[in-house]
Formats: sequence, C-alpha cells, structure tokens
Amino acid sequence: MIPPREVAGRLALAVLSSALALAAVEAAARFVVHRAEARPHTTRGSIIRFDPALGWAKPPGDQAWLHRPEYDVHLAVNAHGLRGPDRGHEKPPGTGRVLLLGDSFTEGFTVREEGTLRAVLESLLAAPGCGRWEVINAGTLGYSTDQEYLFFATEGRRYQPDVVVVLFFYNDLNGNVTTGLKPSFTVDDGRLALHDSPLPPPAGGPWTRRPEPRAFRVRPWRGSMALRLLGDRAAAGNPSLHRALARLGLVEPPRVEPLPADFWPFGPGHRQEVGEMWKRTGAILGALKAASEEAKARLVVLAVPDETEINPRAAALTCQRYGLGRRWWDAARVVRRLKAVCDTLRIPVVLPHGALQEAESRGLSPYFPEDGHWTETGHRIGAEELARGLIRMGLVTCPAAPTP
Repeated sequence: MIPPREVAGRLALAVLSSALALAAVEAAARFVVHRAEARPHTTRGSIIRFDPALGWAKPPGDQAWLHRPEYDVHLAVNAHGLRGPDRGHEKPPGTGRVLLLGDSFTEGFTVREEGTLRAVLESLLAAPGCGRWEVINAGTLGYSTDQEYLFFATEGRRYQPDVVVVLFFYNDLNGNVTTGLKPSFTVDDGRLALHDSPLPPPAGGPWTRRPEPRAFRVRPWRGSMALRLLGDRAAAGNPSLHRALARLGLVEPPRVEPLPADFWPFGPGHRQEVGEMWKRTGAILGALKAASEEAKARLVVLAVPDETEINPRAAALTCQRYGLGRRWWDAARVVRRLKAVCDTLRIPVVLPHGALQEAESRGLSPYFPEDGHWTETGHRIGAEELARGLIRMGLVTCPAAPTP
C-alpha cells in the first residue's frame, strides 16, 4: 500500500507537470500569434484608379508593393496600363499575339511577373517550331466579363491579337449584374444595352486607391490563445472535429454567415437572379466573340476553377461557413452551364480542372490557402493547359504540346 503522503506527492507532481505543459503550450501559441501579427500586410503604391469607361484601371507607369503573409510581390504597370512587358499596339511582322482578358487571376498580383500565366504561356509558345508569339496580360483586379468586353472593344483590339482568351471565374456571373461602380449591361429584346457609360467622377473628383495597412489581431478564446488556434485550425481543416470541440466549450462555436450572391450559381435556389446572371453573361460572351472575329481574332474561354470546385474539403468548409447542406452545393454546376453556353455560342472552352486536381493530390499547392488565388504552380498549370488547348484547336502551330 502506497503511503498517503507519497500519493499526495505524486498527485501534486502530476498537477504541476500538467500545469507546466499547459503553460508551455499557451506560451508557444502566444509566440506563434505574435509572429503572425508581426508579418507584413501592407500595400505601398497605387493599385487602381478611377476610369470613366471601365470603372477602374491600373495607372500607367505606376508601381506597387504587396506585402502579405503568403507572398511578397512587386507590381509594375507598363506605359499602356497593363502588367508585363510594354508592347506597342502595332504587332511586329511575323509575330502572333494572344491577348488575355480577366480579373485578378489573370493579372496574377499574388506572384512574380515571371510566374504569371502570361509569362509561362509565352515561354511555352517560344518552343522550337512554334513560331514567334507574344502574350499580353490585360487582366485587372476585380473585373467581370462586362468590363473585359468593354476593354477589348476600346483598347484590347488595338493590340491586333490573333487569339483572345477570357479567363472566366465563377464570381464573374454576379459581377455582370452588379451596378454602381462601373458601367453595366442589360439584355433588351435580345440585344445588349450599355448603361452608366461614361461614369461621372466620384464626389471629390477622380480617385486613386491606396490601401492602408490592415490591422491584424487575434483575440483569445476564453482567455487562451492556444484554444483560439485550436479552434481556427479545426475550423479550417476538420469541420466535424470543430463541431465536437465546440460542444465541449473548448473552441468558439461555428459562425454561420449569409450566403453571398457570388455563390448562388452553385445551388438550386435564386433561380430568377441566377437566370439573369447567365442571360447577361451569355450575351456579353456573344458580343465579345463577334468583336473578336471583327478584329480577325479567335475567342477562347479558359474556365478558372475556385478551389471549392476541385477540392471536396474546401467545398465542405464553404458549406459549413454558410450553413449549407452538402446536397445543396454542386461544385460542377457553374462549369457545366458555362460549357453549355459556350457550346451554343461556338466558343471553345479549356478546362484545367483535372490538372489542378492532380496537382492538389500530389501536394503541389496550386492555390494559396488563405488568399485563394493561384500560386506560381497554379499559373504554370493554367498556362500548360491553355497552351495544349490552343494547339489542339489549331490556333497555335507547334510540333508537339510544349513543356516548361
């Protein structure tokens, strides 16, 4: 029989050891949070400026530095207001041109210019036997298909492209029915009608956006930073574990947010609103095809998937965030309908979904976990799939599918 004094000593030692271990875990958690809060999250230089024809555009010749926890990128805008090498409107003799239209995925502000889809595609098309090609990046943060069409009609066609590629992202659908900050289209009697163009200058005169540093603060859960990190990690990677821990009171209960209109096209609801999104998007794509053909160029659509469209875990996390049942969410709904619209319009579509899924399965991380945009791996895969598609369609003549 163990003497009571020895039992008490062992219990005291166990309690002390547990307390020291918990204190060490809490100290480590606070150190991690302190490091995270100290990471740069600032923007130096201008990003966009007011534009009466498009809503906003990049200031020609300007620069910006984006300091983020996941990337640190210098953005240089050329004299024509685009990212990438500065090239004149007149195409050099014997040179083919690909013009990229799109939003932030196309602009590629999360990666070095050398790692963007534009740069990788141009290097792929520089393979022996492919001829001489230039790829021009006309992507701009926040653009939707309507602004991309307006850009092409007023500026993009001046580059004399042989191929026009629209990078389509799911939020373009809602963007194409959004009004206020940019010109917009409606479909009247089967024809596009442009509204709010040109835009009047905002109150106070034309603006240039210069974002301020974002305050980054993590608040402890029930006084413990370790519990806060545990809850955040579980919510981000294991929804069922997070719910179980929340029932025990160890982590903050899941917060259900209102479903943004951007996500409506993935579900069966909001049929009238989603129908209008697709109606306008189809009309805009049809007008862009006609404008491209008038400029003696061929139009191609590159469907850019969100990570929720190729990764079931990302889709599950999104459903939890917005309180959706898994049966509600159909990850392939948008790309199926996009393909159907483009088939009707006879616009070829390139789908990099399979290649991106394979990269994720191999742990190559084509998406930034927090930011959600493509990493350089994602841009490389997008460029490779686009190059193969252009060759397959006969729009680019190469002896074989180029490799990086």
